[in-house]
Amino acid sequence: MIRKWLLCCLLWSASLFVYADNQALLARTEALRLSDPSTAMGLLSEVDQNSLNQAERLRYRYLEAYLSTFNGDLDHTLAMYSALLEDVPESALRIRVLTSMLGVASYKKNWRQSFELAGSLDDLLEQVRAPERQPEAYKGLLVFYNNVEQQDIALVYASRILNHTLATKESKCFALTMRNEINLKRQAVNENAFYDAISLCESAKQPYYVTFNNVHLFEFYLEQQELDKAQIIAQDALRKVNSVDFVYLRSSFIAAYARLKAAMGDTEEARKLALDVLQLDKAEQFQESLIDAYQLLSTLEADAGNFAQAYAYLTTLNRLEASFHSEQVAKSLALQQARFDLKNKESQIELLDKKNQLLSTESELVQEQVQSMIMALGLAVFAVIALLFWSYRTRRLQNRLRHLATTDALTGVYNRGHFAERSQQLISKASDNSQPISLIFFDLDHFKRINDTHGHQIGDWVLCEVVKTIEQCCIANKHLVGRIGGEEFGILMDNTDQSTALAFAERCREAINTIDTHFSGFNFNISASFGVSDTRQVGYNLDNLFSASDLALYQSKKYGRNQVCGYDGSASDL
Repeated sequence: MIRKWLLCCLLWSASLFVYADNQALLARTEALRLSDPSTAMGLLSEVDQNSLNQAERLRYRYLEAYLSTFNGDLDHTLAMYSALLEDVPESALRIRVLTSMLGVASYKKNWRQSFELAGSLDDLLEQVRAPERQPEAYKGLLVFYNNVEQQDIALVYASRILNHTLATKESKCFALTMRNEINLKRQAVNENAFYDAISLCESAKQPYYVTFNNVHLFEFYLEQQELDKAQIIAQDALRKVNSVDFVYLRSSFIAAYARLKAAMGDTEEARKLALDVLQLDKAEQFQESLIDAYQLLSTLEADAGNFAQAYAYLTTLNRLEASFHSEQVAKSLALQQARFDLKNKESQIELLDKKNQLLSTESELVQEQVQSMIMALGLAVFAVIALLFWSYRTRRLQNRLRHLATTDALTGVYNRGHFAERSQQLISKASDNSQPISLIFFDLDHFKRINDTHGHQIGDWVLCEVVKTIEQCCIANKHLVGRIGGEEFGILMDNTDQSTALAFAERCREAINTIDTHFSGFNFNISASFGVSDTRQVGYNLDNLFSASDLALYQSKKYGRNQVCGYDGSASDL
């Protein structure tokens, strides 16, 4: 009997030791997950998973997914987070999972998923009201808004972390590092900001962000042409980059280091470093560093007379730049789609509010109807007599005022307000008849240069000639022309789909190109960029139609001007 009792005690004690060991290993892994990920991975592998309870198992899976980030396979990391998210309840751990997943998804440019995660995180913060969880969530939102190029909002979250009384040194190190990165791109930072961040991150024992700030300080010196300072910190920065062993950071720094060597005349070392960048990122995950490296290699080979090799590098460079620009356009379209969705949601909320207000005032209106009808009848009699007396004298004035209120004084076409009003009427009618409506926006290229070179009088002449040319292309009662503002005009086409509108816009563009300017006393070229969308893409909503055509016009400007671009709503899913 005594032996059995002793055996039970030993087994119970052993289970306690295993539990304590697992707790200690998870805690140490947590503490080292960013400062020393290699050691953290080793510690996590020592955890006995079979002895973990449900909460510990979820924590283990979170740390496992978090540390997988450093292996470079971010798609696998996202898959691990997604599987974990299905099992984690609404808790502090779920905030951490959403925050980490949001950071990876936005870094991978999965914009649709990122917006969904940001919304889920925002909703969860409303449900889990714990101030100690806010800094962690702010970090995720800071990363997200930085990656969607909403830097002003990102800086707000950085300030919230830095001013939060419960934010740890690690969180403040991260926030200060991100603020420096944003301000470096804006050229609104000085070297002291980087040294402050390095000092804070060193005290927080965050070598990754210490290295990150060293790399940014190096890039700051390089942009400021302070090559001697950059050379002084280069070796120390390289040592720290190699110790962190993160592909993105290494490729980014080595590409910058290669530019420094080239600027100092050491072409061989610059070539070697640029080739190292290509070897580091064979999967082409970090395109900006690769673009810098290929650009430098092409220049070096051309300068050395190796034109065949320079051409090969240039071909790859053009492919990467095209891919990079396509991603930027996809991002712009995704952000625009998100704004459409948000506006639609706000419109629905506003409509519900108005309905509630109508219901609350209905009883009061019933009581006032009798008195209002009596007053209205007396006012109506008086108004009829007054109108008969003044109708003749005011008719001419009204016609004149109507003309001034609806047309542009210079060109004679509809002004923006009346153009929008007429467009709304046509859209409503087309919606009832299920007919397509197309909207063309066009903007004169380099119009400011014409004003600055030849004077505003010539600029006004150009605007009038362009309008005359466009009106010759238009069909009465089918095409609606208006001046949106400055050198931008709009054409609304009734019962017309986008393909027909694109062809019409191309004819208008060619007609504008053929305008003879010698009648103005000067010889110069006139061209315009066009953007086209229709209601089959964005629905019978004037604001959406304006936004879609404006986005297409922006793409025409961006890709060289003097061309026609159609809005492609399907690209927003990219």
